[in-house]
Amino acid sequence: MTFAVSELTSHSEKRRSLAQAPDDRRETSRMNKEVLKQIEAISPGDLVYVRWNDASIGSSFRTTGIQTPVKTWGIYVGSVGEPKHMILTQNDFVYNYELRDDDYTAIPHPWAVKVEIRRKQEVTPEEAELMLKNILNGAGTRRRRRIFQMRTKNNERTH
Repeated sequence: MTFAVSELTSHSEKRRSLAQAPDDRRETSRMNKEVLKQIEAISPGDLVYVRWNDASIGSSFRTTGIQTPVKTWGIYVGSVGEPKHMILTQNDFVYNYELRDDDYTAIPHPWAVKVEIRRKQEVTPEEAELMLKNILNGAGTRRRRRIFQMRTKNNERTH
């Protein structure tokens, strides 16, 4: 089996880059101390603005991806997972008290660049908790799908 010199160079660069990864993580955690304080200052129900860098698809021959800057606004409903992800809802469809469908963005804490509170308690903490429970349970989507299926069947009967 033969390899082109560029392929060998790419693989050695990749190994060198992987060996340096822990240093990069330490630097990132040092840079994020201010952002972590900003995250700790927000409460469920706050309207927030978050600047963050999304991941990008890379190649096995490239050692780094391209950071994609993103600006997101939403209602902070909580942080979950490991690493922690900020959950921001953008749309809250309330069909009734038990039937909701929430559009949300989950942003890993380490990816955040800046977090600003735009308005404290845009919604009550209790309503934010309901949104988070709905998102974590995923029940809204299944229920809504069932309702739309029932509507379709009822529609077919009338025509």
